[in-house]
Amino acid sequence: MDGVLVIDKDPGWTSHDVVAKIRNLLKIKKVGHAGTLDPFATGVLPLTLGRATRLSNYFLASDKVYRGIIRFGFATTTYDVDGEPTGDDTQPSLDTSKLENIFSQYQGTIHQIPPPYSAKKVMGRPLYSYARKGINIIPPAKTVTIKSLILHGIENCEVEFELTCTAGTYARSLAHDIGEAYGCGAHLVRLRRMRSGEFPIEKAVSLYEQNGQFHSRDFFLNQAIPKKDLLHEIPSIVIPDGDRVKLLHGMDLNLLTADSDAEEFRLIDESGELIALAHRIQTFTSPVAQAAHWIRIHPHITFG
Repeated sequence: MDGVLVIDKDPGWTSHDVVAKIRNLLKIKKVGHAGTLDPFATGVLPLTLGRATRLSNYFLASDKVYRGIIRFGFATTTYDVDGEPTGDDTQPSLDTSKLENIFSQYQGTIHQIPPPYSAKKVMGRPLYSYARKGINIIPPAKTVTIKSLILHGIENCEVEFELTCTAGTYARSLAHDIGEAYGCGAHLVRLRRMRSGEFPIEKAVSLYEQNGQFHSRDFFLNQAIPKKDLLHEIPSIVIPDGDRVKLLHGMDLNLLTADSDAEEFRLIDESGELIALAHRIQTFTSPVAQAAHWIRIHPHITFG
């Protein structure tokens, strides 16, 4: 099976736990995930299966949408509910206008420092390896983009929010920074990924049946999205059978297309099966049709 299986991850599982379980259930050696979820977090975890693991970077780089809850009053060592409190609980009375103003300051392109307990590597080692030994390492800030940050409600010391962001954004760090900006500390107590790129929560399936048993191998195989149904935001070109061998040998092709702006294309056969992804490397003027032009493409991912 070559495709993507979208899991609705339960709390308590690491992303690697889910990968190992699906690899064992499906008896497929090549299984990867497209974007880590922390153990306490739930929601969309796309798993790439078989040769679709070659597409992982596309899914890793996609935007993410989260719903979550920030608890104000104290920060924690991990910036989330699994950490130890770093101070007393002040139990603040939260002001909606002040929160909305702070939220607005964290929209757009911002600089963010990864949490101390994270897999971000510094000097060849993940940050959590330093934190567990009590070594305080401040990693370089990274640039991320918060496309939207919406306050959905306040109940006592907890704030419900919705976040749309670029890949690599740490929701835990965002919660921690907002708590510091408010002046009382805060940490993330709930996080659910609602969308990862082209995969919404509606396409996600649980690992379990209603009786608590794991779903069967056939169930997961039937739920997997075949690679021909992936990456539809990339324009496609139908490739004649005679050019397929050239593609699989990494040869350039000259093709006619109506898309004048795209730099990358999905190359599909006449049945719609994805056989390669290719970059445009040259453009030629078409003497035949003004609405079309010739391009030279080079395949960089092929499925032989």
